[in-house]
Amino acid sequence: MHDAIPDFFYRCPTRLEFGAGKLASIGDIALSLGLRSVLLVTGTGATKNSEGYARLKEALRKAGVDFSEYAAVTADPEAALVREAASLALEGKRQGLIAYGGGSPIDCAKSAALMAANGQDVLDFIYGRAVPSKPALPLIAVPTTAGTGSEMSSAAVTTDGSTKRKLGFSHESFFPAVALVDPELHTSMPPAVSAATGMDALTHAVESYLSLGANPASDAINLQCVELIGRNLERSCSHGDELGPRSGMAIAAALAGAAFSNTGLGMVHGFAHPVGARHGAAHGLANAVILPYVLAAMASSCPERMARLGAAFALPEPPAQGATRGATGREGAKAFVAEIAALKRRLGIPASLAELGLREEDLSAILPDALSYRMRQRSPRAFSDAELGKLLHAAWSGSLRAAEQL
Repeated sequence: MHDAIPDFFYRCPTRLEFGAGKLASIGDIALSLGLRSVLLVTGTGATKNSEGYARLKEALRKAGVDFSEYAAVTADPEAALVREAASLALEGKRQGLIAYGGGSPIDCAKSAALMAANGQDVLDFIYGRAVPSKPALPLIAVPTTAGTGSEMSSAAVTTDGSTKRKLGFSHESFFPAVALVDPELHTSMPPAVSAATGMDALTHAVESYLSLGANPASDAINLQCVELIGRNLERSCSHGDELGPRSGMAIAAALAGAAFSNTGLGMVHGFAHPVGARHGAAHGLANAVILPYVLAAMASSCPERMARLGAAFALPEPPAQGATRGATGREGAKAFVAEIAALKRRLGIPASLAELGLREEDLSAILPDALSYRMRQRSPRAFSDAELGKLLHAAWSGSLRAAEQL
């Protein structure tokens, strides 16, 4: 007898425009949404001076779309930057926003669009002091990295500078109106950035697949994403000018963003957010360091699903002779954890939080933030507070064995 499929929902209203050279159509896409006046939101560094950003502006000019620019977004944007972007959108009476860059400009633009539409501070929404009464202004997201998936997700992360906390917030209108994913824009990413953002995308697909909120639609997407990342991540780092690997990573990152908006994430992100907020570690890099330790600690709780991830990642089939189905699942799960740890080494990612520069005494400030992570209940293993403390220490010391024994 087959089990009935439980009730579930899956929603992603974002229109995906994917393809090499797709950036040239940005003006027509804006007009199709009724946007004749927009605010461009991008980063402070190389992104705003890039050839791609120049082409974006030229395409808007040719289409007759008026725009102003906010090119002040830094990594893990603080609420103050969101306020500045929202003020510019209001002052210019902009009908919508276009975010160009990695997850930080896209997240900043989402929150600014919600602030501008409602006339309320973003932290009021995040802390529950107010509820948005209007949807965010329309947003077109143009990612230049293959990692966060923010271009197709309903979430944004804002840093509260006063408390040094990275705070996630989800809202239906945070789904961008359009995600314009052009892999040509990714070919200039340095190998280290490609590795960190790629591991971010992998973490999203893995945590979404293992989430208690997973469903048949998200499962299909996440397994495809894990397969694409397994085939293309290392090649995109070593041969960044090749469109094939860049295309595979670009679509995997985008689709994983849509999937986790429906399922939630897990404790890799619960730990990574305070590590990033308090110690300046790039989000993808923090995820990459922590991922195998959380997987090792969860392997006994979801061995079959973890083994399926390993199979999608193109791992060799675990030996089955003389083994029960459960044993095969445990072997497959263990092999997947080992492969993630090996992948980190091949990509030059630090093995532990200690190698990332954290001191043991730093853990006491990180743990309380992690314990309050808003998606903690989606974890397939219901970790106690004490177990999460031990898991954090295992990730700091670099002991997969300690994580496995929790």
